[in-house]
Amino acid sequence: MLYFRWLETCRLHASRPAVYDGAEVVTFGELAKRVEARPHSGSRVIARSGGVGFFVDLISGWRDGSMVIPIEKDAPEPKLNSDPPAETCLVKYTPGASGIPRGIFFNDAQLIADGDRLVREMGLSVEVPNLAVISLAHSYGFSNIVLPLILHGVPVVLAPVPFPRVVEEICANHAALAVPSVPSIWRAWHRAKILKSLPIRLAVSAGAPLSLDLEAQVYETSGIKIRNFYGTSECGAISFDRSELPRVDASDVGRVMAGVSVSIGRDGRLQVQSDAVAIGYDESRRDDLLGAGCYLTRDVGFVDEREILQLVGTVGGAINVAGRKVSPAKVEAALMATGLVRRARVFGIPSADRERNEEISALVEMNDGERLERLKSSLSERLETWELPRHWRAGAELWALGLAELRDAFRFPSA
Repeated sequence: MLYFRWLETCRLHASRPAVYDGAEVVTFGELAKRVEARPHSGSRVIARSGGVGFFVDLISGWRDGSMVIPIEKDAPEPKLNSDPPAETCLVKYTPGASGIPRGIFFNDAQLIADGDRLVREMGLSVEVPNLAVISLAHSYGFSNIVLPLILHGVPVVLAPVPFPRVVEEICANHAALAVPSVPSIWRAWHRAKILKSLPIRLAVSAGAPLSLDLEAQVYETSGIKIRNFYGTSECGAISFDRSELPRVDASDVGRVMAGVSVSIGRDGRLQVQSDAVAIGYDESRRDDLLGAGCYLTRDVGFVDEREILQLVGTVGGAINVAGRKVSPAKVEAALMATGLVRRARVFGIPSADRERNEEISALVEMNDGERLERLKSSLSERLETWELPRHWRAGAELWALGLAELRDAFRFPSA
């Protein structure tokens, strides 16, 4: 069904721009030709983000009935812990809220339900391209940018980096743009004082909590209302802020979307029912509930009398760094793989920059004669920049502390 929806999109919009990639503008018709010229895919396709080729890999894989796994351009190929169900067309490979990477299986009906819901609820249009400053390989970017292009013909403008000057230059070539982004990027643009001049028709924020201060400051200085969006990798879109004025409650993540039902499940965790819920994981865990249209999140909250979802906490183990989920276990494994430490413990502490949410901290016990500088250098060759710890300690006395005490020790080190 996904490929047939793509063919219908191409029929309706063949001569219209599909992807703006620097100086290159690829129409839907041209993109369709590149897809058809691609040799038949195997049973598994790795689609690496970073350019027009990402879309070609993705769509040609669906044309051939392949299972597609979107990943970052330089990321290692993921290893799944089980074979996917026969109807699987997409695997989201993500650490999620648990902090340990695993694959999430989707069929085409689930992806179509998510993409259609987002376009309808956010009012996305073929006349207003999506500016891609977030990763298209991650669930947020995939749902908000990739699916609207394939299912509805919403063009995509690729930004190589979200730096203010680069974004200004890109925006100068467009009359209107929709921008799904994360709080740390919105704050950088606000500090650079470029927002008032940008042709932003729709501003969306997700991936990390959006502070009331930032939302209010952006509105006051530029007139742009940043709209909170909440979803998960496992079930796609859940809620969206449709209000025209800045929020007054930081826990407000918008009204629950049509076709989505949210209730309180075990341990106070939010339980979501919708037609976009995934088939399941490549490796299930004891406290999982995913499948048959139902997903038990790791977030805690409630739906108030106005149908507004209030998000008040999480029971997850991932570290949320400026909208990216970082697995502590992955960083610990990379530290041990250097051969320079006897043991390592990785965790998050609150960031002084609220739009970053958390910062990665590492407690290590070095091997005799090894230096922390060498460890940092070696680790930088094994992890992405955003996965590297910002705070380091090597004190032997800290290993006896519990996690809460350890976090305090990193946040408030003694003189």
